Amino acid sequence: MKGHIKTIFIFSLIGVLFSGYLSFTKLFLGSCPLKEGCPLFLSYPACYSGFIFFLILLILSILLLKTQTKNKLKTVFYISLLAIIFALYSTIKEYIVPSCLNGLCDYSLLLPTCVYGLAMYIVIFIMSILALKKNNL
Repeated sequence: MKGHIKTIFIFSLIGVLFSGYLSFTKLFLGSCPLKEGCPLFLSYPACYSGFIFFLILLILSILLLKTQTKNKLKTVFYISLLAIIFALYSTIKEYIVPSCLNGLCDYSLLLPTCVYGLAMYIVIFIMSILALKKNNL
């Protein structure tokens, strides 16, 4: 189970760094980086919410590395599930109504950043399921 928790930690850390960079750029420079639009969620850039989700998951994974409990692991499971729904919503919204100038997006990373956040949340979600099953928690 320790390997699953380490994977959750690594993907949460990568997510914090990635969404933190996006959030920092939007907040302090006023524009979304990577030549793409900035979808909104509850009237705020989606990267802000993504950063909060990843930060919570990172803190939980650090706590799990110290002591593994059923409640902490279930919390990771539910938060990552909620984050998947959020990222899926943001991704669909970005494809249906692009937030780029004139609706034409030039994605530096080939896909909207929401897709990469979604992929990281899915990995965290799967690792939480495997950790719960491995120890019958």
